Amino acid sequence: MKQLVQIMTVLLMILGISLQARAWIESSPMEKAYTFKFHLANDSFEYSQKAPSYEEAYEKAAQACFNHFKAGRRVSEDRGLDIIDICANPRST
Repeated sequence: MKQLVQIMTVLLMILGISLQARAWIESSPMEKAYTFKFHLANDSFEYSQKAPSYEEAYEKAAQACFNHFKAGRRVSEDRGLDIIDICANPRST
């Protein structure tokens, strides 16, 4: 019985250490600030996002761009396609 308790203690310690290591590894990528600029007709929108990669920041910026230019209203198909085109091709700095 004593041996079983020791084995369980060791297993729990290993599990705890592995969970801490995993959390450290997942949080270790350094986040960089990315800024995206979008222009549609006379309206412009700038969005800054901190993320570990350009791709992650880009995805959030594209969604924010779409929400900004659509502004919760219904738009024509042509206007919607223009918004998608602009948001899919930002200028980054």
